[in-house]
Amino acid sequence: MNSRDSLESSQPLVDVVLYLRGHSLDPALVSATLGVDASKARMTGEKWRTRTDKEVVTKIGFWKLISQTESTSLSDRIGWLRQKLVSAKCSPSDIPGVQEVELSIFVALGSDEEGAVDYESQFTAEDLAWLSSIGATVSFSFTYVKD
Repeated sequence: MNSRDSLESSQPLVDVVLYLRGHSLDPALVSATLGVDASKARMTGEKWRTRTDKEVVTKIGFWKLISQTESTSLSDRIGWLRQKLVSAKCSPSDIPGVQEVELSIFVALGSDEEGAVDYESQFTAEDLAWLSSIGATVSFSFTYVKD
């Protein structure tokens, strides 16, 4: 089996998440301003419990929105986020309390005895213009998982 065959049988896992962070970030204000609820959010100082029942205090507030499309295309995933924020009252970077806007991209690729499986995707000019307009930095994380 060559790498192309393996790619067809084992699709990559792709997650694209928009994060907003800030010490004085108010998740309710962010959701109201952007016109969409967060996938997950916490305020600075908020206490919560881990699965092992350990109490943790949030050091910096965050609001995150996870792209929910099944596509492995980065452009499709970014387009989903862009569509969710179409009715936003202002850019995420202009919301009071927001200090950082990040688009986080995670890709897990399979591998076989012949090596890593290839993954190709792209950003469109529209994607790049939107990311620039919201003041987002983009972070990437890639990992390989042995099939």
